Amino acid sequence: MRKKRNRLLTQFLASYLLVLLFPVSIILVYYYPHSTEVVKQQDTDWNTHITEQLMTSMDTLMRYVYRLPSELVQNREIKMYDNSDYGRVLIANEMRKYNATDGLIDNTLLYIESSGYLFAKTGSAYKEEDFDKPGIGYYYETWPRREMFETLQHLKAPMVRPVEDVIIPGSNRVRMLTFAFPLPVGGYDPPGAVLIMVREDTVIRMIQSLSEKYTGRFFIFDEQGRQLLASEKTDDAATEGVRRLMPELKEGSEGGGIYRVNGKSYIVSHTLSGTNGWHYVSMLPVTETLHGIRTIQRNTVLLIGLMLLLEWLVIYISIRKNYHPIKRLVDLAVHIFEPADRKPLGEIETIRYALGELASANHTLDAKVKQTIPIIRENLLFELVSGRAPDWETFCLEAEAYGIAFPHPAMAVAVLSIEAGGTAEGSDAGGQAFAGAANLLRQIEKRPEKGLQCYFFKSIYNQEMVFIGSFAPDFAIKAFLDDVRKELEAETGGRVFIGAGIPGKLESVEAVHVSYLQAVRASEQLRFRRERQVLFFGEMEAPKAGTVSYFAELLQSLELSILKNDAASVQSIVERLVAGMGSEGAPPHVVRSVYLNTVSVILNGLHRFSHDDANLLRLTDAAFRHRYTFEQMAGIVRESCGKLCDMIQSTLPSSRKVSRDEIVCFIERKGMEPDFSLQLIADYFQMSPSNFSHYFKKTFGQNFKEYIDLQRIQQSVRLLRETDQTLDEISRKTGFSNTSSFIRSFKKIVGTTPGQYRETHKAV
Repeated sequence: MRKKRNRLLTQFLASYLLVLLFPVSIILVYYYPHSTEVVKQQDTDWNTHITEQLMTSMDTLMRYVYRLPSELVQNREIKMYDNSDYGRVLIANEMRKYNATDGLIDNTLLYIESSGYLFAKTGSAYKEEDFDKPGIGYYYETWPRREMFETLQHLKAPMVRPVEDVIIPGSNRVRMLTFAFPLPVGGYDPPGAVLIMVREDTVIRMIQSLSEKYTGRFFIFDEQGRQLLASEKTDDAATEGVRRLMPELKEGSEGGGIYRVNGKSYIVSHTLSGTNGWHYVSMLPVTETLHGIRTIQRNTVLLIGLMLLLEWLVIYISIRKNYHPIKRLVDLAVHIFEPADRKPLGEIETIRYALGELASANHTLDAKVKQTIPIIRENLLFELVSGRAPDWETFCLEAEAYGIAFPHPAMAVAVLSIEAGGTAEGSDAGGQAFAGAANLLRQIEKRPEKGLQCYFFKSIYNQEMVFIGSFAPDFAIKAFLDDVRKELEAETGGRVFIGAGIPGKLESVEAVHVSYLQAVRASEQLRFRRERQVLFFGEMEAPKAGTVSYFAELLQSLELSILKNDAASVQSIVERLVAGMGSEGAPPHVVRSVYLNTVSVILNGLHRFSHDDANLLRLTDAAFRHRYTFEQMAGIVRESCGKLCDMIQSTLPSSRKVSRDEIVCFIERKGMEPDFSLQLIADYFQMSPSNFSHYFKKTFGQNFKEYIDLQRIQQSVRLLRETDQTLDEISRKTGFSNTSSFIRSFKKIVGTTPGQYRETHKAV
């Protein structure tokens, strides 16, 4: 009997174990390897997508780099064969126009072979020898100056130098990616070349913005297999390993796979740019990719093993002792291994939960890819309104993949300037208000609106958003924008100004770009005049003519006064510029242009005196970063002008002491001569005109010109009373340039004309 019981017990245990081991064996033999391969494949696809996204972003940004040389050649103001000083000034002024739009390029240097000068887009001009002096020109440690200029003089085709250390003006060491183009590209015996410099950290920041979760490394190689750039520093062994892998990647099709580099496994994705032939390689360690899935697999194996052991014990004890604690033990096991924040699960539910965790890890990879879509979408829209999209059909095909479409026949572009109430622009509170406004606009964009399809995205300026949308002919676009304004003002507590433009020709990149420029003009009009809060470009009044030449003359005078170190003239001209900017007849876009040019001239003057001043760098950033009101512009101009005048005064030699008697004696000897002037007497006493004028007024209590005019009129009064000389003779003897000037000054001081005074004196 006992032997029969033991045999029956063995049979029951074997049957239960077989029932339990069958699903476990399926999990271990099929599901684990299959799930690992699925995760590897999804990570490979995601890595390939990130690599292609990097290539697309770089191609988008590099279009302007390759287009810039042709723009310089087509600029008629840049004359390659004009070696005069005036010609160099024209080229420097033209190069400034390329300083404000593209955020990728750090600097552009136009090399004119006949003059030996390089002109930067900041307006600075460098000689060849400046590139031998670290801190003055752009000093390449691995590209000697003679070799550089021989290359530029004999350059026949575009050239790219890999990232290398460059000491820029100011003695700051920066890693640069350098492009060199002959002008014109492909021409015979080109008269010049252009160097375009892109900072390594600018490209790396763009790479990091593609995905916050990405932990791999990016490499960029040119057509010859040279490494141009890497997303992080790598040792020689790692770089050589990738370079050995390049032939194998070129032989295969574009995409991804798992390769071993220096004894480690990586998910390697490769794509080739059709624009410039560059190779983009991404390496993601396999161990990091599979870390999450293997952790879940280990926990699942442990859980199943413990469950098998407990089941075996329960079955054995139940059959031997004929009682049933199975349910109690199962509840205990489930309570131990199930998550604390879930309701109690059964054993089947617990296994299902573990499998669900494996599936959620797969879905997480898809979520990572979706996080990058808004960034690409905003880049595409900004490229469209900036006029950099190749053509309308190409843009629509590329944008369709990211859910961008313009189904209606009419279009509009608007610029939304958001001023947070009670906060300074750029402060933490202002940034929070703008973030809230951006979130509200995202909600409005998703809100269904019959007859309208619109998109909102950030502008290059802080506190500014851009709207672009297509709408039906009967849709009230202005009323819609006004409703958006009201919602934004309720959200931020400040004021919102919306300027809009409508393309003259639909389905054209150029028309959309012109519409964006119209919106910027209308927005500037609102921010300066504040007459209303929603304005279309067609509603603006035509600007008055004649203001541009006036400002241009003042800016030239300002540059000349800075070169002469004349602080008083600098202060006077700046005040005239500010007064002209604040006049009612100056259009807002002209005011902003004058502001930018004035600040550029002043900052160039400051740069002459201080190359490493951190405050100067902060002032430069603040001057060009935002769109300001007139009061803020005037404050920045006056502050920077005051700093410049202080520096000019500190560099001038101290004035020597001059007595009142010496000045009077010199005026008695020279004051009645026609060529007598403030410059003449200041040079005689070895002082600057502004310093002498200040000292004269302090000593004599009146303006220098008023004093001289008074002395000359007193002498002319004596001659009128005592001689019969003509007015022309008297004006020459008393130092006046002509008789008309003499009569005006005489009447201003005496109250009558010289002729009337002589007749009155004779009558007496």
